[in-house]
Amino acid sequence: MSNTWDVIIIGGGPAGSSAACTLRKAGRKVLVLEKEKFPRFHIGESLLPYNRPIFDELGVWSKIQAAGFMVKRGAQFWMGDGSLHTRLNFSKGSFTEFPESIQVERAKFDDILLRHAEELGAEVQEEALVTEHRIEKERVTVKFRAKDGTEHEAQAAFLMDASGLNNFTANRDKLREYYPGHKKIAIFGHYSGVQMTEGEEKGDILIVRRENSWFWMIPLADDKVSVGLVLDVNDFKALQQEPQAVFDDAVLSTKAVHDRMINAKPITQGHVLSDFSYTNRKLVSDRVVRVGDAAGFIDPIFSSGVMLAMHSGQRGAQVVHAALAAGKAMTFAMRRYEWSTRKHVSRFWQFIEKFYTKHFAQLFFQPSNKFRMVCAINCVLAGRPEMTFATWWRLRFFFALVWLQKRFSLAKPIEIR
Repeated sequence: MSNTWDVIIIGGGPAGSSAACTLRKAGRKVLVLEKEKFPRFHIGESLLPYNRPIFDELGVWSKIQAAGFMVKRGAQFWMGDGSLHTRLNFSKGSFTEFPESIQVERAKFDDILLRHAEELGAEVQEEALVTEHRIEKERVTVKFRAKDGTEHEAQAAFLMDASGLNNFTANRDKLREYYPGHKKIAIFGHYSGVQMTEGEEKGDILIVRRENSWFWMIPLADDKVSVGLVLDVNDFKALQQEPQAVFDDAVLSTKAVHDRMINAKPITQGHVLSDFSYTNRKLVSDRVVRVGDAAGFIDPIFSSGVMLAMHSGQRGAQVVHAALAAGKAMTFAMRRYEWSTRKHVSRFWQFIEKFYTKHFAQLFFQPSNKFRMVCAINCVLAGRPEMTFATWWRLRFFFALVWLQKRFSLAKPIEIR
C-alpha cells in the first residue's frame, strides 16, 4: 500500500463511499480508512427518492436494484392513539421528479456502496482506526492503527472526514454544537410479525407521533420491520428504566404501534443512539472537507440521513477534485459547498423543529393541497436538493400558516397522545 494519496477518506459509510466513488471516477488516488468490518449493523434504513440520481451518477444503481430491497412509495404519519393519519405519496408530488425510494438493511446497503468504491479502484482498509491527523501547508498526514495492531502513517493532498457520529476532525478541533432543546435518545431493533400496510401502501414508512416523542416503523422485508422510539434525553432519564423497558412501555401505551405489534417477536433489539442533532461550526478548512454525519446530524424523523450523507459526500468530493486540479488548499467552491450543504439541511430542520409543536401537527395532520402546498412539502421531504421559486414561496406560505395556527386556530384542534 502506498503512503501517498490524492485524498484520504475517514469512514466507509454512505458519505465516505459516495466520496470515494466520485473521486475514483474523476481519476483520483483514494484511501478509505474504515474502523469497522463490513457488513455491520447500522441505524437509518429508510431512504428518500432523491437518492436515485446519486445512485445513477455513481454507477451503483444496478447493484442496489439487484439486492431486492423493499420499495418505498410513501410516508405515513399517525397520531399515537390511531385517531388521525396522513400520507405523503411521492408519485403525486407535482414538484417531485422521482416517485419512489427504497427501505434498506444498512449492513447490506453500506457494504454494496463500499465494495463499489473498491471495484472502482479505491484502496479500502477496514478495521483501521484513525488516531491522529495533522494539517500542513502542502499535505495532510493521518496516523491509523490496522486490525493487526500495527501503526501506520499515510499522506495526501486532502482529507475528507466521513467518520459519522464520531465526528473525528471536528471533535478534535472542538467544532461540534448541539441544537438547543434537541438532545434525543433512540431505542430501536428489528422485529418479525409486525402488521404493516399492504397493497399500494406496502413499503411505506410509518411515523407515529406521541405527545413528546415518536416511533418509526420501517418495513425491511416481508417479515422484518425496524421499529424505533425517539424521545428527549431528559424524559428518558426521568423514567429511571433500562432502554428496552422504556421502549416496551411506550409500545403498550401507543395504540397505533401496539395494534401492529401484538404478534411481534424481536430479531434484534435494545440498540441505543443518543445525543444526536448537532452541527459543526466549520465544514471546510484548508485541505479538509467534512461530509455526511461528520458535517452534522439531525433528528431522523424525515429519513434524511442517508440522502444528505450521500449528497454531501458526492458534492464534497467534486469540490476536492476541483481544488486538487487548481493546486489550492482552499477554494471558493469549497466554501460554496459548505453554504449549500447547510441550506439543504435547513430545509429539513425547519420541519423537524416544528414537528414537536402542537400547532404544526394540527396543520400537518389535516393537510390541504390548496395552492399545491402539499406538493411543495412532498418535494422537500423527498430530498430535493435545490428549490425552485414555485416551491419556495409555497413553503413560506405553509410556515406562515403554522405561525398563524399557533395564534388563531385556523385548523381544527386535535389532541396529541
